[in-house]
Amino acid sequence: MNGDTTTEGYEVERSGESEAIDEESTVSPDGEDPLQIFRMPKKMKLADNVKNSDEIIAKNLRFWRETLQNQKITKVLAPMVDQSELAFRLFTRKYGAQLTFTPMIHAHLFVNDGTYRRNALALVKADRPLVVQFCANKVDTFLAACRLVEDVCDGVDLNLGCPQMVAKRGRYGSWLQDEVDLICEMVSAVRDYCKIPVSCKIRVRDDRQETISYATRLVDAGATMLTVHGRTRDMKGAETGLADWTRIRDVVEAVGSRVPVMANGNIQFPGDVERCMEATGAVAVMSAEGLLYNPLIFDDANAHVETWKIAAEYLEYARSFHAGTSAIRAHVFRICHHSLLEYEDLRMRVSLEHRVEDFENIVEELGKRARADAEAGKEREVEARKLFESIRNGQLMDAIEVSKQPHWISKPYFRLKEVAKESIVGEGEKTFREKQKEKLAQTAKEMGVSMKQARKRERRQLTGARILEAKKIKFPPCARCGQPAGQGCVHSKCKKCCRYQCKHEHLDCKSHRYLFANLPSEAVIEA
Repeated sequence: MNGDTTTEGYEVERSGESEAIDEESTVSPDGEDPLQIFRMPKKMKLADNVKNSDEIIAKNLRFWRETLQNQKITKVLAPMVDQSELAFRLFTRKYGAQLTFTPMIHAHLFVNDGTYRRNALALVKADRPLVVQFCANKVDTFLAACRLVEDVCDGVDLNLGCPQMVAKRGRYGSWLQDEVDLICEMVSAVRDYCKIPVSCKIRVRDDRQETISYATRLVDAGATMLTVHGRTRDMKGAETGLADWTRIRDVVEAVGSRVPVMANGNIQFPGDVERCMEATGAVAVMSAEGLLYNPLIFDDANAHVETWKIAAEYLEYARSFHAGTSAIRAHVFRICHHSLLEYEDLRMRVSLEHRVEDFENIVEELGKRARADAEAGKEREVEARKLFESIRNGQLMDAIEVSKQPHWISKPYFRLKEVAKESIVGEGEKTFREKQKEKLAQTAKEMGVSMKQARKRERRQLTGARILEAKKIKFPPCARCGQPAGQGCVHSKCKKCCRYQCKHEHLDCKSHRYLFANLPSEAVIEA
């Protein structure tokens, strides 16, 4: 096959540091191992569109209501750009997530770029039920993307909730909500020509009646499930504020008898899921930011453990399921957010490192320092756990009180606009942001430039430091061609030379993920 994949084939990897697989081999995703990783082929061809029968459309319409009810699904991991990757999805499943969404995937790139398609989506059988989410603004592109994944997931979702400026520039996410006719065309096309159900994740509109009309039109077009985020698209960053659960209830009352409606927003503590379902009438609750800062909030018994312990366990999943550096860095930053504000040197190291083992070393050092702080603050920790337990049991959360609790215990993240400054630091002290701003102002004064220019230069220096840190990793020369050899390659070869040797001598290399030793001769020749 000369490195290509068949239309039916999927590129397979093995989870775990000690296992390996030829990256160019093709195997069906229906293997026995539920943790075997498979990826989309680089080359795929779609057959002509065939319209679904009325029976298939009706079956898809019933699918999510029956699935959520039969499997008693109420806790859902939200789609998050680059951060609901396979490792994090499986990690949150261990602690209560019952349905997961992939990161938002750009439909146009997924359809037209084989490398992007392979890298954008890693899957295992154990991660089901699973919804693949796309952003799109063209009917044919969205339909093609959905058809490419219809055999490897349980449903597809159209992102109509992303409020970021990149979404505005790309004309997708919540910035597409003003083009309801186009959205309905995309949803209807997938309903009519894709084998699996289509759902939508939306934000509420400024006007209540507009939100109800918007949701109703999506259901009329063929959406089989809706997720409603109780914030408008302008509520982001420092202006995020609290989600309005009453706006979600409006949608539930309007379309909840036709399709299941999931709620999203304000999920920060154990117990919030049940409170949200009661307040909104939603059948399930989705969490995004809450799970980023505490991946254990769906697990009542283990929700408030030390942050460094959570990060260390996540890194085990990241290593086993090949998470990317950007995803790992983002998760460590968020899980250990409060502690990293205490230890600025470790915070800087997180921003510079690239390898899993480097992040593991940082978390290990963080654990040593946090344990020392915990030993000196035992009484504070006891009081904190009592407070968190009372909140779980229904006591109204006081953001100021929660933010005062010890940094080493997992707790929600509050933006400075949401809490008083005195809750973050002691009297007369400055916040981390204020200290950083002072340093930046001093730098700008010394350079004779504006604050904006000083910030740009600081970012360039950080990027340069990351590159230098990466270059510190020395690679020995390949024993065959003299180019840098792969790190940890058992044959001391570069990737291309290692593959040649493994293929012709029936060898394995766990570093390059080649498995030729146990393949039959015919398969090796074909590969």
